[in-house]
Amino acid sequence: MLRILLLSVLAALALAEPRYLEDQSIEERVVGGEVARPNSWPWQISLQYLSGGSYHHTCGGSLVRRNWVMTAAHCVDTSRTWRIVLGDHDIYNHEGREQYMTVSQVIIHPNWNRNNVASGYDIALMRLSSDASLNTYVQLAALPPSGQVLPHNNNCYITGWGRTQTGGSLSAQLKQAYLPVVAHSTCSRSDWWGSTVKNTMVCAGGGSMSGCNGDSGGPLNCQVSGQYVVHGVASFVSSSGCNAYQKPTVFTRVSAYSSWINGSLSDFSFESIFISKQPQYLIFHGSECRKTRQTANMLRILLLSVLAALALAEPRYLEDQSIEERVVGGEVAQPHSWPWQVSLQYLSGNNYYHTCGGSLISKNWVMTAAHCVDTPRTWQVLLGAHDINNHEMYYRYMDVSEVIIHPNWNRNDVASGYDIALMRLSSDVYMNQFVQLAALPPSGQVLPHNNICYITGWGRVETGGPLSSHLKQALLPVMDHSTCTRSDWWGSTVKNTMVCAGGCSFSGCHGDSGGPLNCQVSGQYVVHGVASFMSSEGCNAYQKPTVFTRVSAYSSWISGIIG
Repeated sequence: MLRILLLSVLAALALAEPRYLEDQSIEERVVGGEVARPNSWPWQISLQYLSGGSYHHTCGGSLVRRNWVMTAAHCVDTSRTWRIVLGDHDIYNHEGREQYMTVSQVIIHPNWNRNNVASGYDIALMRLSSDASLNTYVQLAALPPSGQVLPHNNNCYITGWGRTQTGGSLSAQLKQAYLPVVAHSTCSRSDWWGSTVKNTMVCAGGGSMSGCNGDSGGPLNCQVSGQYVVHGVASFVSSSGCNAYQKPTVFTRVSAYSSWINGSLSDFSFESIFISKQPQYLIFHGSECRKTRQTANMLRILLLSVLAALALAEPRYLEDQSIEERVVGGEVAQPHSWPWQVSLQYLSGNNYYHTCGGSLISKNWVMTAAHCVDTPRTWQVLLGAHDINNHEMYYRYMDVSEVIIHPNWNRNDVASGYDIALMRLSSDVYMNQFVQLAALPPSGQVLPHNNICYITGWGRVETGGPLSSHLKQALLPVMDHSTCTRSDWWGSTVKNTMVCAGGCSFSGCHGDSGGPLNCQVSGQYVVHGVASFMSSEGCNAYQKPTVFTRVSAYSSWISGIIG
């Protein structure tokens, strides 16, 4: 028998490539195992996608915060309409305990590459559109401390919905199967998984009874100090079959990504407001980024278009006198969730018109872009606004008594920088829940690559589409200066007094000139940028992220004026 097994393994080595546990035909998920006691794994979720008017289960996941789910990157790296079902046991019958949640955002690990599963990073987070209600059926998963590696044979269970046996009938009820940990030193042996398994992964099972026991993205629940802790995210099995000899199920090791998870799950000041009909997909591959709706062919076309248009890639300002192409895409913000945001308006005829954004930085000072205010006009600042086309009783209209533009600003040389200005209001602003001061960064602070930031402003849903009168927001993570200044990106146009953000096709033009780049730092949002310019090629030009004046480069100048 051992000889037969050995020969079978040798014959199948060329085929023993990894494959994902989920299957679009919903085949071969939990093979073997047993039906779990209802709601005994209360952090287990069902990830479902919309097709033909109905939702279909495709992957598992774990509830790690009231509004965050952890799953596998390969489950969600294609554009779909998702929903999360919590508190479920029988996925085909509504039992009254379930909570159905839509997904507002998908964050995939920046180093994930579907074409190279062996590199790891198969982990993603999904933000729910509202907080889950915790009860006996829905609870948060416990996560391990950073770096923790469990010993060989540590007791673990994998959970998920799937078939009783390969090719058998589908189990509608949540199942569980015992998968003890296989030590990395064993799992990475040449006659096991070899170099395919990295130290950021964890192997479990390996016997014929345990392979394929669970959905991709689902938890590996391991017993540690008397409680179950989610130590793994189900990632892949052998392409030679669910129960391949010496090919245990492989999981993303959660403790290897603790810093990334904590950074993404930080307690945002406005954590539950980022709601849109379609989630934003964030996939960052080193210095490149892509939007998951685009195919590889589209990327090639974009690249060729950029190469052909390099001579035209001059910067242009984000504001437009016809009020066109400001916030393209993005989502409507929760009213007054960015209470320092202002609408800068100019008088024409007998009416005021919105033209730029800005930030309230003291009771009588607004910060905006120099290019917004370097022509003489009669200005008005609107504070506390959400819908700029409809007056609400808490709106505050303030006259401007003085405009101070940075002395080195030159409209004919935007690449030199200094695109910043201050506007003194005619009287102090009264602070309340609708109007508050922006937090500014310490002098010289430079944020790291992929720091979470949002740009805000009023503008169009899509280029050439209807104007949005409501304040919008869009996620624009920081692009590090070394990447943004590469010759095939912005090159020498971008100075170290600027900050780049976004760069994916979904993020260009997301905001008015002069408006804030609101970045998450130490649990609060800080205005790190003033929206300055984008590429003359258009809003979503490839490798031309939106460029902001870096506020921390002008701290002394600002302080010298406002005191």
